[in-house]
Amino acid sequence: MRQHSSFIGIFVICCGFLTNGSNALAAPETWVSGTGTDAGNCPITAPCRTFAFAHTQTNNNGAINVLTSGNFGPLTITKPISIVADGVEAVINTATDVAAILVQAGGGAVISLRGLTIDMRGTVNDGIGFVSGGALHVQNCLIRKAGSGILFLPASGTPELYVADSVIADASGTASVSVQPTGSAGAKVVFDRVRVENSAEIGIFVVGQSTTGSISATVRDSVVAGNSGTGIFALGDGGGATTVTVDHTASVSNSTGIRASGAGATLRIGDSTVSGNATGLFTSSSGVIESYGTNKIDGNGTDGTPTSTIAMK
Repeated sequence: MRQHSSFIGIFVICCGFLTNGSNALAAPETWVSGTGTDAGNCPITAPCRTFAFAHTQTNNNGAINVLTSGNFGPLTITKPISIVADGVEAVINTATDVAAILVQAGGGAVISLRGLTIDMRGTVNDGIGFVSGGALHVQNCLIRKAGSGILFLPASGTPELYVADSVIADASGTASVSVQPTGSAGAKVVFDRVRVENSAEIGIFVVGQSTTGSISATVRDSVVAGNSGTGIFALGDGGGATTVTVDHTASVSNSTGIRASGAGATLRIGDSTVSGNATGLFTSSSGVIESYGTNKIDGNGTDGTPTSTIAMK
């Protein structure tokens, strides 16, 4: 399995204080354009060229807006900020410190990314790497041909990850999406209307092995398909519970559809389809798969069975 612990401590942020002039120029709204120039404070009338420069000119809780299509990355995010690309193509295909976007912000920072195309072109670099912050929202984004599409690796607190209306495809590393807190960190995670496709190994990987904290994840109205390993995998054996709820979701044409392994790992499935996999449901090492009895588990090489059925209330 690809090791990602190098994220912790590998990147040293030199936050520093902005000069008084820069502070005066920083704005709640900045703009970038494919024909912009990295100068000034990035107003709509004189947009900048890169996300990295616009980030320095944007206030906490401000927004970087994409005016016209272009390639704007990579970027390290150190503050609460939004990036908004509506009706244009906002591309990042190079990396800084092994990720196209690296989130390394304060504990309460909320980061929002909307409308981005992150294409790592088959390199080992990750699409989005999260080390610290309060919450990360990813909406209407395409992440492809990365090592991991999203690597969520907090070391403290219980940060949140929300991914909606997005596609994560062709990952070459351990997982298209890996939720892997360390130390005492937990995580709260929601995937809603997400397609996770064609990973070299795992589609959605929720790992509690390296933390004493608890992880709660939900996969809803999503498709996890064509992954060479497991579609949705909960791995326990840490100090806290690792719980994944799968609702109205299809895990199809993977090696294994849904898997739970290790003490403390619980997968709950309802109104979902597990079909066309070599193995449908698989548990090991005290992992648990609980079914609400409303699923379609059929057409796999081996269908497998849930550990137990949850009574409907």
